[in-house]
Amino acid sequence: MQPFTTLTAVAAPLEIAKIDTGVIVPGRFMRIRRRPGVTDYADVFLYDLRFDENDRTREEFVLNRPAYKGAGILVTGIDFGCGSSREGAAYAVLDFGVRALVGPGFGDVFVGNCLQNGIVPAVLPLPVIQDLWRQLKETPGSRMTVDLVEQTVVAPDGARYGFAVDPTRKGRLLKGLDDVGVTLEHLAEIEAFEDRYRKRMTWLASKV
Repeated sequence: MQPFTTLTAVAAPLEIAKIDTGVIVPGRFMRIRRRPGVTDYADVFLYDLRFDENDRTREEFVLNRPAYKGAGILVTGIDFGCGSSREGAAYAVLDFGVRALVGPGFGDVFVGNCLQNGIVPAVLPLPVIQDLWRQLKETPGSRMTVDLVEQTVVAPDGARYGFAVDPTRKGRLLKGLDDVGVTLEHLAEIEAFEDRYRKRMTWLASKV
């Protein structure tokens, strides 16, 4: 995954509580084979909020407004990502171009899936979130900063707010390491162990 240090981007206010993973990526799209660079979930992200039953764009929806085009940060309502454990929800967020979520709370499993895919979920108090919504609506297209190194969110008006993140997860995000990447950091040790094992268990090596 791509490392995450500091992101400054257009932020969009998503003032809807309890957007579950089935809304983030509707189940009917889960059969799409995701191949980064070829096929992804960008087009189906929040599909039923972005489009009507006839697949026409809902012009009034925040992410369809020109000022918020290309938003890299979403300021969400409470419990964004609740519901099922489908990792496709995190894929859809990432494929849409969002690398940071700022909200009063997120679904627990969804948080893990986000961190595993290079997305930072920053939890701030609800009054702060409400003020961020106000600023982003008053000046559409405003930019915010999410600084993982300093663990701060910088609002459009320059106010800074700290957020918590697990130290291990933070280290992985800064380096751009998922579980496979963490394992590969120990590749030399793994290969040395396998070499010693094969030399001791010659009967096993002969069957490989």
